[in-house]
Amino acid sequence: MELNFTYSDGGRSNYFKGEAGDCVVRAISIATEIDYKVIYDKLFDLNKDYIAKKNTKLSKQMKSRTREKGGSPRSGNYKKIYHDYLLNNNWRWVSLRKFGSKERTKLDELTNKGNIIVAVNRHLMCMKNGTVYDTWDSRWSYWFEKKSIRTANGYYERISIWTWWAWSMDTQQSFSA
Repeated sequence: MELNFTYSDGGRSNYFKGEAGDCVVRAISIATEIDYKVIYDKLFDLNKDYIAKKNTKLSKQMKSRTREKGGSPRSGNYKKIYHDYLLNNNWRWVSLRKFGSKERTKLDELTNKGNIIVAVNRHLMCMKNGTVYDTWDSRWSYWFEKKSIRTANGYYERISIWTWWAWSMDTQQSFSA
């Protein structure tokens, strides 16, 4: 299957103007088909809660960023926040990187996965049946002016009740054996 590109801002233009570093909100909005502002507000609240309740290096970094940019998900989101959000909303993380391995999975190898949120270096994008939905053509990587298909670090896939059931049955069998 061929890897295609379709421009989509996930609904951001209905609420905001200009450019933004909002790939997380955009990818989740497109993949879940939930309104951009709903996802934006939820991640904004999660950012505020994390800053208020945690005393970690990340929360301190987020506090300093809050003073500069208002803590908005439009100026980037941390993996700790969006990863937990996706896991709690029936998505599962599938890592494509193996420890110590030099093997890489290219985006065109994920075209048969259906509706997924793909993580590449410092960016998230939505891919539906081999089509990347983003505000820029993020399929390509340029290394010393050589154009090649990007490699993925992993992806989030929606867990259906049947997927969960199959997983639980495999888990029970492995424990009972």
